[in-house]
Amino acid sequence: MSNNKIKPIREKIDAIDHQLLKLIQKRGSLAQKIGNLKGLIDSKASFYKPSREAEILRKLVRINEGPISDKQIQYIFKEIISSCLSLEEELTIAFLGPEGTHSESAVIQHFGSSPRRSARSTIEDVFHQVRTGEVNYGIVPVENSSEGVVNATLNCLADEQIKICGETYLAVHHQLASAKKFKPSEAKIVASHPQALGQCSKWLDANLPNAKRTATSSTAEAAQYSKTNPNTLCIVSSLAIQKYKLHHYEKNIEDFSGNNTRFLIIGNIEVKQTKNDKTSFLIQTTNQPGALIELLAPFHKRKINLNRIETRPSRESADAHNFFIDSDGHHRDVKLKQVIASLKNSGASVRILGSYPANS
Repeated sequence: MSNNKIKPIREKIDAIDHQLLKLIQKRGSLAQKIGNLKGLIDSKASFYKPSREAEILRKLVRINEGPISDKQIQYIFKEIISSCLSLEEELTIAFLGPEGTHSESAVIQHFGSSPRRSARSTIEDVFHQVRTGEVNYGIVPVENSSEGVVNATLNCLADEQIKICGETYLAVHHQLASAKKFKPSEAKIVASHPQALGQCSKWLDANLPNAKRTATSSTAEAAQYSKTNPNTLCIVSSLAIQKYKLHHYEKNIEDFSGNNTRFLIIGNIEVKQTKNDKTSFLIQTTNQPGALIELLAPFHKRKINLNRIETRPSRESADAHNFFIDSDGHHRDVKLKQVIASLKNSGASVRILGSYPANS
């Protein structure tokens, strides 16, 4: 009886799948038409529009009635958008490698799986690839909820004339695996990046107290290390388990749930306004008492929320301080224009690192 009831439901699913396929292909054809028209206007213009994509995904989430979650709807349509964009142009995205790291996972999360991915050995090289036009965009980590700010990224933002044109937050989960299968209790070594080892230290203390902890330059290198060293476990990403065909023992062994890393998308484009934006500033002031209070006053006066403030001495002048500030809003909004004018009138040096859709 149950099979008789299931069969007609499956037939309905098959029919819907055929409709979805036709609609997806129709969307691809329309994307190609837009690409041809844009090519006639400006052959060098990029077809990737962060503001347009953000508005599409937000609208879909607003009208989503379930049962599929908002997160899954975003994932599904991100891949559809990515596939359609690949019909118009092939994007290349540089990221901090090697392959199989959380940085590569962030690329897939933000851009979908269609763009070509270029693993680079340093954050500085990611910026270099974007500056020279070797890639269309780069993606770099800027802060982790448990480990704090990534200094190399802030230094590059200060030194390079490259725009921030997006952000994405990646939930960081650590997986216990190995290249060769054996009982985890027999492990002599657990290898991973120092941050991953630190973020899993309580779990390791409780479950593998006798295994030596070996630091590697990345979680992906830990996977390779496991291949050449017997009885070695590695702490890696889910993507690394797929890429390096590892044996998976335990999932999500991090000590604290909610661990995430914020990544910035960098490029050479100006991003249009949406209804929910962020702006990143680099503001330089003289090193004197009350400098930060004066800097924050124009934001407070106009009730503009600040998401992050990072301060450090200027590398250009011993008498100045740099403030990296993320605020709500787009630099073309009336209130932020007033803030920028007020800061400049006070003598501060104001540089807009980029305005972009806030991660939703």
